[in-house]
Amino acid sequence: MKKIIFFFFFLNQVAQAQVTVSTIVLSGNAKTQSDIIIRELSFEKNMSYATDDLEKKIEESKENLVNLKLFNFVTINKTENKYSTQTEITIEVIEKWYIWPYPVFEISERNFNTWWKEFAGNNYSDFSRLNYGAFFNWENFRGRNELLKLKIRKGFKEHYLLAYEVPYFNKNKTIGINTNLQFFRRKKTHYANYNNSLQYFESDNFNSIDYDLNTEIVYRNNIHQKHKIKFTYLKSTVSDSISILNPNYLGGGNTTADLFNISYQLEHEKRDYIIYPLHGYALSLEIKKYFSSDMHHFELLTKSENHIEPFNRFYIGSSFKTKYSSKGNQSYFIQKALGYEDYVRGYEYYVVDGQSYWLSKTAIKYALIKKTNFDIPYVKMKQFNKSHYSLYLGIFSDLGYVRNSQNQGENSLNNSLLWSKGIALDYVTYYDKLLRIEYSINALGEKGVFLHFSNPF
Repeated sequence: MKKIIFFFFFLNQVAQAQVTVSTIVLSGNAKTQSDIIIRELSFEKNMSYATDDLEKKIEESKENLVNLKLFNFVTINKTENKYSTQTEITIEVIEKWYIWPYPVFEISERNFNTWWKEFAGNNYSDFSRLNYGAFFNWENFRGRNELLKLKIRKGFKEHYLLAYEVPYFNKNKTIGINTNLQFFRRKKTHYANYNNSLQYFESDNFNSIDYDLNTEIVYRNNIHQKHKIKFTYLKSTVSDSISILNPNYLGGGNTTADLFNISYQLEHEKRDYIIYPLHGYALSLEIKKYFSSDMHHFELLTKSENHIEPFNRFYIGSSFKTKYSSKGNQSYFIQKALGYEDYVRGYEYYVVDGQSYWLSKTAIKYALIKKTNFDIPYVKMKQFNKSHYSLYLGIFSDLGYVRNSQNQGENSLNNSLLWSKGIALDYVTYYDKLLRIEYSINALGEKGVFLHFSNPF
């Protein structure tokens, strides 16, 4: 009996064996400062962990570093001495290229299919809905994960931007600040929604101008959680023609509006790769309060997202997003709901405006090609000579609903259930590039093939 007890005691001690992280060695971070990497680690030097627990922390640390979006590849290895309880951990990164001065040539539409339909309808000769210009993007500025942006864009929707993001400026690396100044102006402005399609007013002169200044304070109390307080000031001016066509565009028939809002957002992030997650979950909650002469309502936005791998190479992803607005009149230009950044797949050609909405997305996919690394011959720069790709085949189903209590008119998709299903082929590669080719069928019986370049969730 004593031998049996001793045997189980011995097994328990082995299972709970502790190892101490004696050294952390970094390599490959030619630009990135070491403390930016250390900040993302779930383990610490000179701390002891159970063997299994340390393995989990190493994997978690790798995900954290990947989600910084500073590195193309991250490798973490540990070297153990069988005669000692100490271990050395080596972290090797391959940095991305951080300075991107490049020309802007892009479509000015909500998605590719909407632009192509309009382009084809004009006998492939109307290039007015294109934007062009220059964009300077300096990621990892000063090696501190700071971001500097400068944008000059002409064309259908002119856009001028100056932005600077600092993830940490205090000693404990818990407080950051983001600020940007934007200027938009248009000669063709959508002023209303009819039959769930945007209606445009076009003129020879600029008929809408927006100034947007916002500052965001970020408090990151731990690796996975952020608190954000954002202050936004927006000044919008439209032509007399737009205020006549839609007196509620800025509210009360006004041609100028000064809008100020304050928001608080809580984010909890535990996805393995935020660009295209396969494991983990994310939660967010945002409360926003508007202040103006005509609007005093508040908004509550929530989102949950979860990804699992029930079987090898099979993945299930789901998300649920809501927006609730308190009672009170809202100007047309802030009633965006589905059809912009958020949409029900299969309804890409439609816009559903309203004060509140919910959106559910579910996808089941199979990895035809799991993440595969390869070298690019004849390219000497380490930021580009090693790449990766993966390919996924999946099926999906989306549900959505938009509540609109103001001027529903001829928009039949408002206050009705939106539903779609389809199949998708997703291609993911380095520098966070993603191409989705989807075949969708919506509740109206419409079918189509759609292209997207971002995470469907």
